[in-house]
Amino acid sequence: MIEHTSEERRYTIRVAAQIAGMHEQSLRMYERRGLIQPERSKGNIRLFSDADIEQIRFIRRLVNELGVNLAGVEVIIQMRRQLIQAQAALASLRDPGAR
Repeated sequence: MIEHTSEERRYTIRVAAQIAGMHEQSLRMYERRGLIQPERSKGNIRLFSDADIEQIRFIRRLVNELGVNLAGVEVIIQMRRQLIQAQAALASLRDPGAR
């Protein structure tokens, strides 16, 4: 999960859907499938960050431009997360003082 700073902007699902050019229901489906993880307010309202919007756009590109189905998107996102973690681990091995 991506960490967010308290100064970062947050958007409701309606605004996030408008920014991403998608339907709110698609964002709900992406969340159910674990493709995105928006934060929740104390009132349980979904709050999307700029990073969440970028993730939604990435998913949309995979589906619309490359024809990947949502099961494939899940695999790609998981592999992407693992690659990022492996790169971070490798970087920390190269520079032990950065830990």
